[in-house]
Amino acid sequence: MVNKLNPILVSSLLALLFGLMTLWASYKFPAAVRVAVDNVGVFLSYPERPAQEIRTLVQATGNWVMERKSLQDRNRELEVENLALRTALQNVTIPSPVSTSELIGARVTLRYPEAWWKEVRVNRGSLHGVRVGAPAISDGYMIGKVVRVGEDYSWVELITSSSFMLAAVVNETWDLGVINGDDRGNVWLFYMPPEREFRRGMMISTAMVGDYLPPGIPIGRIWGSGETRDGFTPQSVASGAHLTQLYNLQILSSGAEGARN
Repeated sequence: MVNKLNPILVSSLLALLFGLMTLWASYKFPAAVRVAVDNVGVFLSYPERPAQEIRTLVQATGNWVMERKSLQDRNRELEVENLALRTALQNVTIPSPVSTSELIGARVTLRYPEAWWKEVRVNRGSLHGVRVGAPAISDGYMIGKVVRVGEDYSWVELITSSSFMLAAVVNETWDLGVINGDDRGNVWLFYMPPEREFRRGMMISTAMVGDYLPPGIPIGRIWGSGETRDGFTPQSVASGAHLTQLYNLQILSSGAEGARN
């Protein structure tokens, strides 16, 4: 037992002696002691520095994660609020569906094969209240607009025509674009921002563009996205009407007279 305690006793005595010498030295040579303490502090800072850097990095990472989560939560809240506001605005600004009392029934009387996707002639004209610029509707969807009017006939340019251009809006996102055809039966919505997410099935309707063309008339639905060019991503639009089987249509005209045979 004594042999086991000897090393401990010796270590304790040495520590006590070192402490007494340090105390005496600090009393006799205070400046030297301060220099020694400073040097020891500098020496110990080297092994301590990596631990401090790691601790700082961990704290910064934790703060970044917390801030990112907070920003994501706030962003989701703003998206929900934005969607609610857009929905409310849409309900306020888009009118009810067009009344049937304002529609002039017409029959397609001519459709040239070489201009199949460009225009059709109908058997209603100025005598029936048809005006240039009035929208043509089939199955509740806009399919074109009147471009030439005679007394008892009119020509309707179809939305599939390459010269057809119309301001339109995506109902769900309230983004504005321009409807345009390609003379081959396809319809596109141009000038859509690439950063926006457009899903298949989103409704496309007319925007406020003129006296004879009110906003809110359905045109079709988004079918897919095209190639991004010049900072915009065009959206392919599926018409809501059957343009390949177009025999009858209606023309919107306020105060229209009844259809004549």
